[in-house]
Amino acid sequence: MSQKNTPGNAMLWDEILKAIVDAMPEQLFPLFKEVYGKEYPDGTPITLLATESSTYREAPNAPPGSRLSDIALLVNGTDYYHLECQMRNDREMVIRMVAYDLHFAMQYTIHEDNENGSYTMHFPRSAVIYPEKNEKLPEYLRCRIIFQDETEHIYEIPTVRIQSYSLQEIHEKHLNLFIPYVLLRLRPKLDPERKFPLEKKELTDFVDKVMIILENELEEGYLTQLEYDDYINLFRRAAEKILEIHADFRKEVDLMTKPMIELPSVLQKRLYDEIDSLNANKKTLIADNEALAADRDALIADKDALIADKDALIADKDALIADKDALIAKNNTLTAGLAEKNALLADKDAELARMRTLLEQYHIPVTA
Repeated sequence: MSQKNTPGNAMLWDEILKAIVDAMPEQLFPLFKEVYGKEYPDGTPITLLATESSTYREAPNAPPGSRLSDIALLVNGTDYYHLECQMRNDREMVIRMVAYDLHFAMQYTIHEDNENGSYTMHFPRSAVIYPEKNEKLPEYLRCRIIFQDETEHIYEIPTVRIQSYSLQEIHEKHLNLFIPYVLLRLRPKLDPERKFPLEKKELTDFVDKVMIILENELEEGYLTQLEYDDYINLFRRAAEKILEIHADFRKEVDLMTKPMIELPSVLQKRLYDEIDSLNANKKTLIADNEALAADRDALIADKDALIADKDALIADKDALIADKDALIAKNNTLTAGLAEKNALLADKDAELARMRTLLEQYHIPVTA
């Protein structure tokens, strides 16, 4: 009996995608190259964005509400992406994508044109990821939009059909993001009513190829040890769901994906490697600390220089004030001297006037 895509099943595949993006977002870079032709070097900054948006026609006569889209992110500070993981071939998916992307553009990309007062907003690069095989899935989801001026635009969303990629293509293109989903291509053969149901050897051969891909990606540096372990865990989680009513198959996958027993010598080497890594990190931290101390000393020296400049300015100010006070005192002295001179002149004028009066009384001519 085949499993149906119940909400619980669909949620698992959404959560796997979100777990990968949360833990190792750079694993999306090969997908962006495959779908959009965009390449990013390792270390390119990635910002995960909030994904809440208003609902679109979730139920007849339903009140307005909100829901979460799957993945929204900003790469390199310039490129916006929106990804949805979809199990069913829902014909209205393109309508929801238009609604999501419009809300996304309004939330993150609107900017005003200062020259003419108009606004511009950029829609994100969007895609719908379909984990399960479906022959009716189109290469693009399309919606014809007619604006009020009668101009038309075809809103086109690329689809990512994971099961259309062979394991070899996944390996060659480093699309490790698809690994947790590849067992889904075997699910139709789990139906016991099929003429040729899945056999154990087919399963083990398939899982062995998957493990080889992951090991090669680890050896070639496309995965870290931690990312490799994460993919193994996600693959095991997918196997538990797909093979939940097939205990023998599930046990086989469990055995094939469990870590191998490590000998003491291997453990010792790993321990030494970890010690070397810690020592290297310690040296880096010491160097960083010394650089910070040097920066601190330089700041202190700058501070002392500023304080010295401040003291010099204060001394200059005090000298100017003293000069000002001396000038005021000198001015006051000169003013007092001038007043005294004016008083003497006034006395002299009065004496001259008195003498003229006496001379006039005695009719003595006054010479000039």
